[in-house]
Amino acid sequence: MVSQLKTFDLDTSSPRGWCKLGQPGDATEHGHRINNEDIKRLKEHYGLQISEHVINNNRYTLFSLLNEGATDTVVSILGGDGKYYIIDSNILPDGMIMPFFEHCKTKKLNLIIIDPEYALEHAWNSFLIRPPLLTTKYQQYINSKIPLVKHLILNKFNKESLLSKFPWYKEVKNFTTDLETILKYIQELTHTDLWLMGHCSGSSMIALLYDLNHYNNLYKGIILLNPFWKQQWEENLSEMNYFNTTMDKPLLVIQHRNDHTLGANIHIAKKIIEDATTIRATCVELSGGTDQGSATFSMGYHGFRDIEHNVIDEIDRFIRDQIN
Repeated sequence: MVSQLKTFDLDTSSPRGWCKLGQPGDATEHGHRINNEDIKRLKEHYGLQISEHVINNNRYTLFSLLNEGATDTVVSILGGDGKYYIIDSNILPDGMIMPFFEHCKTKKLNLIIIDPEYALEHAWNSFLIRPPLLTTKYQQYINSKIPLVKHLILNKFNKESLLSKFPWYKEVKNFTTDLETILKYIQELTHTDLWLMGHCSGSSMIALLYDLNHYNNLYKGIILLNPFWKQQWEENLSEMNYFNTTMDKPLLVIQHRNDHTLGANIHIAKKIIEDATTIRATCVELSGGTDQGSATFSMGYHGFRDIEHNVIDEIDRFIRDQIN
């Protein structure tokens, strides 16, 4: 049984999908938080394994598609606020990540989604926000190549009075700490090579994780899907450093040519690859599919709607190329 994709009747009159973070005028087609009924259907249809983990008093759910004989596991860090949202398509939950399960089955590629109980940052708010109460001492970083919050985290400025002015700083710090335990668990569970995959602002999170270099030895490479940088990306693209340390892991960036999301663009994707020092860096530009709903959510080009199989084909090819 394969889920049937259809055009959705999308309601943009009142925000949902962002929980308490919703703002008037937000689009709503990101769907709803995954619930027990959705989980039941995922288990029945895809044979997913669902596991709950409490790490440092933080709760995470892992949605795992595990294929017998798989040698590689893609670990997905979602964009937006980092939580798992889905949309009902007929009798099955759907959305950007759902058709990925189907195509990963055909490739015998494991796929594990990390779903934190708490909201992670939105990259455009947390890494790029300019709080009005910054002290003069830190003003010099506002226009620097490194987003200010990322600079503070990387350089371990333990100035809680300053950091508290940034939304989601605590959650970002928790996630970067807890992920080590999660990755070790996945290694023991699958006995495979791990590949970190981020979509949109999830790509920003992966760049931070790589630059921190606390446990880069636990995964083999990085996959970025429509990576987000900042909305006014054309202003100083030449100064962008997506990774602020030497990138020496295999790196794949997949960008939809017609993605309308401000801050995700083929020029950003190509600049990420150009700046990577590794010779194993690849940029793939895809086109086609269905364009529907808000530009920044998953039901159109930003979520590779109706060309999910092309995304998985490219990921599978990239991983196999690293083996050969």
